[in-house]
Amino acid sequence: MPAAIATDGARDLFASHREPAWHGLGTVFADEITDYSDMLDRAGLSEWEVHEVAADLGDEYRFVTPTKHIVASIGNEKRVLGTTGERYEIVQNEEAFAFLQSLSDGSRWETAGAIKDGRVVFGSIALDREIVLDPNGVADVVKAYLLVSSSHDGSGSVAGGRTAVRVVCQNTLDMAMGNIAQSFKFRHTMTVADRMKVGAEEWRKNYVYFDQFEKEAKALFQKKVTNNQFFGLVENLFPKPEKDVKGAVKKWENRQGLFAQAWNGRPNEGIRGTGWGTVNALTEANQWGRNVQTGRDNGQENFFAAGAGFDIPTKVFRQKALTLVKAL
Repeated sequence: MPAAIATDGARDLFASHREPAWHGLGTVFADEITDYSDMLDRAGLSEWEVHEVAADLGDEYRFVTPTKHIVASIGNEKRVLGTTGERYEIVQNEEAFAFLQSLSDGSRWETAGAIKDGRVVFGSIALDREIVLDPNGVADVVKAYLLVSSSHDGSGSVAGGRTAVRVVCQNTLDMAMGNIAQSFKFRHTMTVADRMKVGAEEWRKNYVYFDQFEKEAKALFQKKVTNNQFFGLVENLFPKPEKDVKGAVKKWENRQGLFAQAWNGRPNEGIRGTGWGTVNALTEANQWGRNVQTGRDNGQENFFAAGAGFDIPTKVFRQKALTLVKAL
């Protein structure tokens, strides 16, 4: 069983609309859920009772910095999810999901779940927006989503944003659009609730991201890219090692093979030879070609976070790849 998805001891803490996720876990539902509380119920994320207790190891120990334990009742268990500083402010699952829903009225929930034994929760909303490139030809479909994640162990903020997913290969595509807000992040401090409220108001004023995304995607679709240019980009992103230390050359050759497979593979049919196909092949190889067995639990969680759009190094790679393609 993939270790990325948490359980409450009896079921997987994950739910998705109509289609099972890549890990095949959790609840799959067919009806449309437009209320965050219903989505929390489906994913087993409601009524967690996340709270804080004083960190105490006995009289012979003294914490140099005041700390507290963050505890939650999950299923039949009481779990200590993390130990944080005294300034850490809890954001309940209901608050994080209500915030995401406030960014887009009437849209349906797509996924929700927990990873890292419940220390991190996440959810996504499917927007009523679909981008179709070359509708009379290859008809490449991209769907629009809003994401949110929140930690209960002090490891992360309430974070998320807009993202697009190419349907044929389930690649998450991130494109920075100048000064258009694509993501949000609120630290768990005393003012987090107020900042989330203001942030929602500002976010709703600037809702043209996917208009610009569609314009960018169409421009990439018109850009011609040869085989030599594609593999030149791959070598730019991953130069061949000068010395074969610990099998470095073999690893490089295997990586080259993964990018070749993504470039020539079935999901890239119809868009190969374009800037759009180049961005997708680079993204696909980076997402699906990573070794999820490395580090076991950490590898699984890294793979999951990358696919959900929450992994920062992956987002940086995607943006660098996009910049190189545009510069051709």
